[in-house]
Amino acid sequence: MLYRGFTQIELAQEYSPSAMVGGDITPYLTSYATLSAKARAELEVKENTAFGDTPGQVLDFFPASRPNAPLHVFIHGGYWQALSQRESALMAPALHENGYAFATLNYTIAPEARLGQMVEECRNALLWLASQADMLGFDSSHIILSGHSAGAHLAAMFMATSSDLLAKAGLRIRDVILISGVYDLEPISQTPVNEPLQLTPVEIHDLSPILNLPLPGPRYHVTVAERDTAEFIRQSRTFAELLRKAGHSVSFDLQQGMHHFDIIMHGSTFVPPAH
Repeated sequence: MLYRGFTQIELAQEYSPSAMVGGDITPYLTSYATLSAKARAELEVKENTAFGDTPGQVLDFFPASRPNAPLHVFIHGGYWQALSQRESALMAPALHENGYAFATLNYTIAPEARLGQMVEECRNALLWLASQADMLGFDSSHIILSGHSAGAHLAAMFMATSSDLLAKAGLRIRDVILISGVYDLEPISQTPVNEPLQLTPVEIHDLSPILNLPLPGPRYHVTVAERDTAEFIRQSRTFAELLRKAGHSVSFDLQQGMHHFDIIMHGSTFVPPAH
């Protein structure tokens, strides 16, 4: 029997966010690219800055308007097989307005890279940023990490595997914002999404955040769109509850009126509530 009793067609539908917006996400991808280009035109930015040796290991960095500002780091979605940092700077103006420096990460996507490599590349990007904090002018002890969809999965796995390395690098992540993410890879392995991923049983276990919780430390903000599919909402709710039971400071937010693709078009999604 397929995952949670779904038929093959039902499971594919539940893990196709585009099904909730009529099947065509082109207008949203166009908006991402347009708004990101506008942000680059209006704000200071260091584009395609290398943090590794391969062409995909780059990031775009938007300095804050003042020195020693907190840094917000974003990991893009695209089901681990699409998009880049180039379409993923639309939130830069809102974060700049709220006093943050901003980095949007690229990583090598499938089928050129496996999921474990993507997690490692995100880790290397954060460690590179930590090493450049003084030069880039941000406070390495005040980092906000966010990720959308597949990027939320990578952010969650990054946190589960990298806390010691981050601490040694002097980098402190205070808030983690996980937006409409995937936290259990088992159903993904049974849908067409898996074709370029070719997940193995070991990867499904070792790279599913629900089975690999991080150590307590940062505040977690698990958010999902009201008009996401039922499975995306259930996965987010389940992961938030697992974090809570493991002793984390965690909030869960079902964002009313939004869907999987417009949830990242609202700057408020990326600014954690004051504590």
